[in-house]
Amino acid sequence: MGKKYTQGLRVLNEVQLPLEKTDYAENIYWVFGLVLDDSIGFDAEEAIKMLGEKGIGCRPFFCPMNQQPVLREMGFFINESYPVAERLYKQGFYIPSGTALNSEHINHVTKILIESLK
Repeated sequence: MGKKYTQGLRVLNEVQLPLEKTDYAENIYWVFGLVLDDSIGFDAEEAIKMLGEKGIGCRPFFCPMNQQPVLREMGFFINESYPVAERLYKQGFYIPSGTALNSEHINHVTKILIESLK
């Protein structure tokens, strides 16, 4: 799934795709996350809404710990900022993934993503 998404989505220059591997690990693609470049003109929340209207269910990246309401209510992370995590949360989202996806599903999602984000 991950390799097929990567092949199809490489044309999106304004989108950061997951790494296939690093020096110490290989991606198993349990989720497939995209990070929008700041120049794209909208954030992940808008992209998720736009894609949802086209039948593609997506979800945002996990909220950074310093923005978790329960932790803030407990007095943690007051006046603390973590720009990288905050940017990833604002610009990142997960596209459909899982063992039930077949090539037809991936091709459809890829097509809609290219049409919507290019």
